[in-house]
Amino acid sequence: MFSHITDPVENSHPLLGKESEPKHTEAQTPGRPQDAGETHLSDVRQTIITAIRVTGLTLGLRMIPAGFYVTVQVNGAQWQTSNKPVHVDLDIVEWNEQIVLSSEPSCKVRFRVYASFELGPILGHGNLLRTFETRVAELLDLSETSRPIVFQPKAGEVISPCTSLFVAVEHLLSCDTDISVLHPITLSTPNDTSALTLKTDAGHSVLGRYHRMQNIKDLNQSIAHFDHARDLCPVDHPCRPAALFNLATVQFISCQVNGTSLDLHIPISLFQDALDLRSTGHPDRPATQLHLAVALLSRFEKRGLEMDADAAAELLNEVLDVCHAKSYNYRETDDPHALDEVISLHYEALKYYSTVNAQREQVLCNLGAALQIRFWRRGIDHDLDEAIQFLTEARSCLQVGDPDHLNSLHNLATTLFTRFQRRRVRNDKDLDDAITLHKEALDLQPVGHLDRPDSLNGLVNALSTRFLHRSNYQDLDEGIMLGREALDLRPVGHPNRSLSLSNLATALSTSFQHRGNDKDLDEAISFHKEALELRPVGHPDRHASLSNLATALSARFERRGNVQDLDEVILLHRKALDLRPVGHPDRHASLSNLATALSARFERRGNVQDLDEVIPLHREALDLRPVGHPDRYISLDSLATALSTYFEYQGNDEVIDEVITLSREALNLQPVGYPDRSGSLNNLATALGTCFEHRHHDNDLDEGILLHREALDLHPIGHPKRSISLHNLAIALSTRFQHRGDDKDLDEAIELHMEALALHPVGHADRSKSLISIVSVLSTRFEHRGNGQDFDEAITLGREALTSHPVGHLYRCASLSNLACALLSRSKYRRNDLDLDEAILLYREALESRPVGHPDRHRTLHNIAAVLSARFKHRRNVNDLNEALADTLSAFSHLTTHDPHQFYIRRSLASVYMLCYELRPLSTGKDVDSLNAAMGHYKACADFLSGGLLSRLKVSLLWVHYADRYTHNTLLDAYTTSIQLLDAYMSATAAVSSRHHIMKSFPATLAVDAASCVLQRGEVCRAVELLEQGRTLIWTQMARFRMPLDDLQERGNHAEAVVNKFRELSSLLDKPPAQLPEGTPRVKVEAEATRYTRLVDDWSKAVEDIRGLEGFSRFMLPPLFSDIQDSARDGPIILLIASKSSCNAIIIPDQHPPVRVQLITNLEKLERSVSALQRTVKQGVGPQEKQTKLVEVLRELWVDVVCPVVDNLRRFSQPGSRIWWCPTSFFNFLPLHAAGEYRQSGMNLSKLYISSYTPSITALTKARRRHVRFQSVPFAAIGQDHPEGFPFTLESVEPELELVRSLLPPVTTFTKLTSADSTKSEALLTLRSHHWLHFACHGTQNFDEPFKSAFLMRDQPLTLLDITQTDLFQHEFAFLSACETAVGDAQTPDEVIHLAAGPQFAGVKSVIGTFWSVDDATVRRLVEAFYKNFCGDGKMNSKRASRALHRAVQSLANDKNIPLDQRIVFMHIGL
Repeated sequence: MFSHITDPVENSHPLLGKESEPKHTEAQTPGRPQDAGETHLSDVRQTIITAIRVTGLTLGLRMIPAGFYVTVQVNGAQWQTSNKPVHVDLDIVEWNEQIVLSSEPSCKVRFRVYASFELGPILGHGNLLRTFETRVAELLDLSETSRPIVFQPKAGEVISPCTSLFVAVEHLLSCDTDISVLHPITLSTPNDTSALTLKTDAGHSVLGRYHRMQNIKDLNQSIAHFDHARDLCPVDHPCRPAALFNLATVQFISCQVNGTSLDLHIPISLFQDALDLRSTGHPDRPATQLHLAVALLSRFEKRGLEMDADAAAELLNEVLDVCHAKSYNYRETDDPHALDEVISLHYEALKYYSTVNAQREQVLCNLGAALQIRFWRRGIDHDLDEAIQFLTEARSCLQVGDPDHLNSLHNLATTLFTRFQRRRVRNDKDLDDAITLHKEALDLQPVGHLDRPDSLNGLVNALSTRFLHRSNYQDLDEGIMLGREALDLRPVGHPNRSLSLSNLATALSTSFQHRGNDKDLDEAISFHKEALELRPVGHPDRHASLSNLATALSARFERRGNVQDLDEVILLHRKALDLRPVGHPDRHASLSNLATALSARFERRGNVQDLDEVIPLHREALDLRPVGHPDRYISLDSLATALSTYFEYQGNDEVIDEVITLSREALNLQPVGYPDRSGSLNNLATALGTCFEHRHHDNDLDEGILLHREALDLHPIGHPKRSISLHNLAIALSTRFQHRGDDKDLDEAIELHMEALALHPVGHADRSKSLISIVSVLSTRFEHRGNGQDFDEAITLGREALTSHPVGHLYRCASLSNLACALLSRSKYRRNDLDLDEAILLYREALESRPVGHPDRHRTLHNIAAVLSARFKHRRNVNDLNEALADTLSAFSHLTTHDPHQFYIRRSLASVYMLCYELRPLSTGKDVDSLNAAMGHYKACADFLSGGLLSRLKVSLLWVHYADRYTHNTLLDAYTTSIQLLDAYMSATAAVSSRHHIMKSFPATLAVDAASCVLQRGEVCRAVELLEQGRTLIWTQMARFRMPLDDLQERGNHAEAVVNKFRELSSLLDKPPAQLPEGTPRVKVEAEATRYTRLVDDWSKAVEDIRGLEGFSRFMLPPLFSDIQDSARDGPIILLIASKSSCNAIIIPDQHPPVRVQLITNLEKLERSVSALQRTVKQGVGPQEKQTKLVEVLRELWVDVVCPVVDNLRRFSQPGSRIWWCPTSFFNFLPLHAAGEYRQSGMNLSKLYISSYTPSITALTKARRRHVRFQSVPFAAIGQDHPEGFPFTLESVEPELELVRSLLPPVTTFTKLTSADSTKSEALLTLRSHHWLHFACHGTQNFDEPFKSAFLMRDQPLTLLDITQTDLFQHEFAFLSACETAVGDAQTPDEVIHLAAGPQFAGVKSVIGTFWSVDDATVRRLVEAFYKNFCGDGKMNSKRASRALHRAVQSLANDKNIPLDQRIVFMHIGL
């Protein structure tokens, strides 16, 4: 018979949340060969060896030694360390035993390293491996520099044992420490003992020489020495067993070498005599048994005596039984050497058994069992694989009906199940095969069979595990059924009843976790309690029952919220931990379990002492799972979670950094394909979410969502953990919606929550959690869109959640809060005061469950204040307002400086203070203080980084609103902050169209209102700066990525590197975002968005690096007025500002201070003028009527706007000179260049000045920058007379192209792209390669998507976005002979998004466009007149475009056949 492999520790599947680990034993530490007494030194400075460390002890050894020790000789005295047994695969051996050296630096010290062949009394010195002699001074030097003594292989050897020796030496004062040191051993010994030692050492020495040289004389001499040593040991001598064993070993080697099998009786007899003297329990008995077994097997092979084989098998079984028993008792005295030798000699034994020998299967089974034991001790995967291989072969040797067949099935099933559980990449076949084998074994054990319960238990564990991995409820149900049968077979009083109770309880707990049936949980707890009673104090498995019961009670606490359960859980885990002291293989599990329970109690009660205890427990658990431990990732994740909780309440940035580091390490240990990867994905994603809440790095939030999506993909439909991933991803998407306002995120979050809820039907344990979450997001969507169906559903689900959470339940407070929030939302929509009253009652009940000191009390106080404020607005009850203020202040007092909730509570404080001020606006003192306090809190919110850009921007606009309404002195700060936040918020978006949509969501007049505010203070220069900072944001952000840096190229290597990095990142950001096809998975869309966000962050860092260079401190910052004024060197710039407060013009001359001109118009009047103009040019009225109405608009424009400006211009500009208009708001849609009196001898602007336009002064500044001058003048004329989908042909296009060609001077290189060739792609190629351009085609303005405004080509439109994404910074001129090329978007007029502005922002110096539709006849005559004036003298200069256009229009002025609207339709932008 061979040994039966039982499941380690407990045949039960671990409960969710409990960590079940294999059992490991620690190496034996045998006693020293002499007393380790204490020598109390005098209070003087001593030189002491504190540690000796040796590497490579087992390399090259021909025999497996029993242990190793070191001797140290100083001044005639000698010390000897303990004889330390080691694993054969252990590379480093260390002795932490203190030895006092001489204080004399020149004193010699000799070290000898020995391998011993006995664990009991050592005979002789063993095998001398190395000798080394040095001096105390050299030792001290080596120790201080941490340098080991490195040994080379001995002569004639490739490798030699003991490759290095390190000795740690310290100077210590005896008064500073109580030093325990080794006593020196006595060197004088009796003559007989000395002779015995000499002979034994001589025998080992020549035997070693024989192994190296293979000289038979050495072998014979070794026999003689060991024979003499035996003779020196009488029968009662303590060293006689060792002498017999040494002689037997060398005699056995001689028989093998000489082939004298007839002489094998000699070593066998000697081994047997030695064994008789080494009784059971002797440390060297197993080695003796093994050597005797091998000798017997050798004789069996030669002579075929069955009695030898049987005796050998019995010896091997006895050795294995001893080692197997030790493997589960965690005895510190277990000898690793013994197990290594067992395995080594079993491998050797297999050589003697042929494949047909009846004893072979016994050796196979024994070897498989021994390898499994070593796997549990050391975790070497190869051992487990070898064990399965040998057990599989052993099973094949047996036939059905063989008495050992049943045990073979069980052993192999258990080992396969172990490999499935222990491998990080699990092989489902192992689990399936284990279940098949368990079932086969069960079939061989009918009802009444003694071992049937064991097979039932093994099968229950395997089926429960397969359920957890595949979610097949048939496995779970079968497991429970078999568990009940196993329990019935072990009635009360049965010695193994506790095992069956525990297994069944575990299966029932699993059923509860996935079905939510309280009956399963109650029954599981009952069984765990009974099992614990059957395992009283002292029972080896009591710790497992304590942990299992605690885990089940934790589940009940989460289900029912009974704090007494949680207290009992903590008590049970503490008891389990006490039973798992330092060195116990399951200690880390108990540490983690206790820490998790304490964390839960902290979240429930807010006792900081619990939280303080949690982290040290997790750190100790992590230390017990060093690098390489298969379950290290569990402790990494657990510690990260605990630190994250600690961070939320302490706010230490170093903590959150550690959280992320730990979580990433955990995820790296779970690469793609690993079964527990989803958990690490979730933990890292959650940690990144926490980091985002405090630092507001968009990358963190986006990466977290991507990780949650990957986790969800690992939990497909039907997976038991799918609902967890659905919930986590939904929460992250909700957070992103709150910070960015993307409706897609909110809708997806609700869809995910709904799917999770569907997976938790009524009665499911986790349904209430899903209800709480979905109530919250439905309320959010109602607040965002006002759909009454959302809050009705939210309230219905909220009431269901509250019903499922009775008083005292863990989640009742959350249910109360979310239902109250939904009621508050409904009250705003339906103005139902009853909803407000109920919401207040619910919040107050929630507050009672969060007493003073609770970490979440501030949230409930804040929520109560919000409802009280809402009720005050309905009823005007001052008591509500006062209480709201008190509650909000109380909530604020609970927060630390960096708590992310500061943002929301400060925002509420600002709101409440505003209500206080508005209640009594005419009073003084206290209420003025209320206004100041409100403004202060709005400012703090806007500056609070963790609040999120979108939320901060919205708060800053509230700040603007109230500061403007009540003329508060912080109004300018509010405007400045809002403009900065709007810019930052837009920059996070890659798509230009998305930026435009963002602009439409916020006040279109923000910049002009800010400028008006500053003008009222008389700060004209500051007004100009604000306009430049707050207008044309989309163009400004695009231009940032095309910033020339030529001035930095000659600043040295560092500057060059910084510039190159900036250019590389700018180039990447300037590329159009990837066009993902419709239906692209959202995870890919988000990955692209995350990539863009990271590039923006890197680009921002590169900008900061450039600002650090001398002379570039204002790089990429908004321009100062001194920079802006320089753009007026060729003529004054007139800024026109139209705001609700006033309309103004600012004239910016080159050498004089700016001049503010108060205009007599207003915003409403301007809006009427624009409407009248647009109706006039678009209506199909008669020419005379159209001209009359148009003149009315132009006269009004002259009187109200242009004339007051001209009156002031006379101071700076001579008639006939150039001026530049930079309009804002409604001014953008008015033909300022055409304003005049339009009467005989009346004043018109065109008679006084040559007008140009610029969308921003910054754009004009960039156009003025010196460009590279090219010798050639590449000019392209691009025409398209019949674009795709257009109903008719533009007959004038082709003639216009020929006309342009005929008017250009010879200096140009002309290219004509005709209608037949002008596709979008050809047009873009031509656009890029020619610096002078003329377009003749249809132009369309898209008012909803202005960047889709386009020139219509043959196949596809050439859009404004296409043009702006092209680098045109070397381009000089573009004539846009198309309709409506200078018509902007009325919703965002200050962004100036139209076809004429686009080329200038893209780099073209000078552009001619049109305000509205243009007639073919007008175009031909104007084009001809323009080019004659532009380049009639043979020269090409883009600066001449405005004067040429002016003259061309003047030449048409007297032609009465050309209507007025066509004479003034063209306008010039740029230089």
